[in-house]
Amino acid sequence: MIRNLFLALFFFFGPALLMFMLRNIILLLRIWLVVRNQRNQQQDVIDITPVERNRAPRWFYLVAAVLGVASAVAGFMYLQTVDSERRVYVPAHMGEQGEIVPGHWQSLPPAPK
Repeated sequence: MIRNLFLALFFFFGPALLMFMLRNIILLLRIWLVVRNQRNQQQDVIDITPVERNRAPRWFYLVAAVLGVASAVAGFMYLQTVDSERRVYVPAHMGEQGEIVPGHWQSLPPAPK
């Protein structure tokens, strides 16, 4: 049953998606041809502007990676050493007088070291 449903959906949406993709591909090809023809009709301009195409030096990438790893390790170590307040969530319940006490966080006594 499920297989038949998937096959029906595939054969229903498949041709529609195929035609949609074909339409878009043909449209993109037509646009590409128009742009190509316009580019061929333009005059060539020789650009003599000096451009430096150097990447950043390798030491820069190395320093960035070392600083990133160092800050991640330092942050992790700091978060491991910070004493956080130990708490437990007490869900909503009925109080001793029959009133509803909403859920809240309750502090626990400090852990023995």
